[in-house]
Formats: sequence, structure tokens, C-alpha cells
Amino acid sequence: DPPLAAGDASFPATISENENKTGFERMAQNSATFKRYDGVVIVTKVLWDKDAPIVAQMLCYMAHAYNDKRNYDIVIFTTMPWREEMIDLVQKAAGKSKVTIALEGPPLEEQLAEMSKEEVTFLRDRCYMQNKTNETLTWGHYCGEEGSKDVVNLGYCWQAEFRAYHIWRHEALKNYKYMVWVDSDCRIAKEWDQDPMEMMVENDLTLLYSGYPYGKFQDRATKEKMKKVYNITLCYTKQRDGKLYGQMCEDGDNQPYLIRQVAGSHHITNLDRYRKDIHQQFLKSFVGDHRFSRLYDDQIAVTIVAVMDQRLNNETGKLWHQRSNNLTLMLAHHRQYDVQPRERAPANK
Repeated sequence: DPPLAAGDASFPATISENENKTGFERMAQNSATFKRYDGVVIVTKVLWDKDAPIVAQMLCYMAHAYNDKRNYDIVIFTTMPWREEMIDLVQKAAGKSKVTIALEGPPLEEQLAEMSKEEVTFLRDRCYMQNKTNETLTWGHYCGEEGSKDVVNLGYCWQAEFRAYHIWRHEALKNYKYMVWVDSDCRIAKEWDQDPMEMMVENDLTLLYSGYPYGKFQDRATKEKMKKVYNITLCYTKQRDGKLYGQMCEDGDNQPYLIRQVAGSHHITNLDRYRKDIHQQFLKSFVGDHRFSRLYDDQIAVTIVAVMDQRLNNETGKLWHQRSNNLTLMLAHHRQYDVQPRERAPANK
């Protein structure tokens, strides 16, 4: 997107008006008051290096809004390797922050080689290749799935599986405790005068999320998987006073089964919580009984683990909604600011 200009109808006044301070005065003030926390990494994910320009744009916005003062490390997960010039592009946009381009896993052909003949046949059938025996399956092939109305490319199916399960213990994140997830096509419309990491760390949160509810989930197989791993089952979620809670099916008779989930475009997670063996056991089961399933994605995975961790630890108030706790970041995604349907943002171009 081109930079928004003051005076545009869609441009928030807060970017140019903050108690009559100039941009330099506000930057100096934030540099003096914001603390840099240990173990923080900003993370996003793309398919290949053709996405580098949009990532660079997001990182440029992030640097000007926040990270030029913190210089937190940045990890960009990619399905396919990047050319050196594309790495240089995003590093320049990120400024002084360390940028790591991390391959998510082995190439597709290696993953297929590790699957059984039956599994590969099932996948090729999903991707409409029953009569194309001489055609090589790629990340760009579109695939359907029983139980889903969506037909998406295999790369998108993989990102759902990766973000739901594989990401939490990935080697590229092993030295970090807090993950600031930002979708690559997000934009930021103001300099942050509040520090989301201060809210996250000082309140010892498991999850600090931008949007809720953002879709719903009623899969019965997942209900059975939760019961098998946790010995209790999450029936539904609710937000009260800006905090997310879960109601367990065992807490009463005839509980409705409807899990409303947090938005996936931006959230901050405590990686140590998600890395626990019990949650990894659930997530491995959750992502499906076959590879590259689109049915089970990161949004519901992030929601279930956070709520179950809070319940298993007999804790409350560890899952906070940003806006409801007076944290306004003006992060634009899908024509909305901070996942607020009534706050329209300009479209990405």
C-alpha cells in the first residue's frame, strides 16, 4: 500500500496529532519510556520470495510504528527458499532489527517421499489429479477436502497445518519466549504510544489477541481429541471484561458445543505455554488424520490451547483482548482496524 496521507478520509488523526507533539518529540518520548523485553520475536509467514515486497512494506510500517525503538528480532517463515536480493530487501525495510528467513520444513517432494503410497494417492485425489499420473504435484495445485467448502492451493493448506502445529517448536523460534504474530499483509496506521509487550509481560499473559469472535468451530472429531488428551472438553468460549474464558462440557449438562475463536492476523503468544507436551500432543492430533488438511487452522488451535492451558493451571485472566484493555494499535487487515468491523481501513494495493 502507498503511505496514507494526513487528510485522507480513511486516515486516523492520531497519526499526526498526539497532544500537539511533533513526530520527533513523540519518538523521543517513546524511546525513553518503552522497555525492551527479552525473548521477543516478530513473526510472519509467506509461500516464497515473490511475497518479499509485501513483507517489506509491512516491516516498514512496523518499524516506524514500534520496532525502530525496540529492534526486536524478526523471523519470516517461508515454504520455498528466497533469493539473496529479496532477503536484502526485507532487511533494509526492517532497519537495525535482525531478520531471519526460515524454511518451515523439507521441500514438498521430500515430504511426499515420506508418505505412504495410499497417503499420496489420497492427496492427489484431493488435488484433482486422479487422471494426471505424469504431472508433478506442487504447492500451487488447488485441493478440496470432504467437510470443507473451500478449494485452496496446497501451499495454503500447508500454512494452516504449519501455523497450528509445527511452528511452536520450530528451530528458528527456540530462543524466544514471546511471539508477536503479524500477517504479512497487515498495515499500521499510527505510531504506537502504548507497548503491547509491556501489557503481555507485566501481566504474565498467555495470549494477547486483537479480535474476538472471529468465526466459530463445531467439529465433533476435535471434541473427541480434546477429551482423549486433556480428559476434559472445551464446549464454548466467551469474553467477559476483555478477557477470554472457556466453558467445559463437564461443567454442566446439555452444554452447547460452539467454540468462537480469536482472529489470526495478529496476536501475541507465550511460546512456553504452547510448547508444553500436553498441548503438542493435542495439536498433533488436531491438525488432522491426513497431511495438508485445511479443516483445522491456526485460529482455532491458538484459541483452544490458550483456554485449555488456563483451565489446567486453574488460572483466570491470562487471555486478554487488546482493545477491551485500552490497547489501540490501529493495525489494518481485511479493510478493518484492529478487527473492528465498524472501523474501515483502506484496502491493500
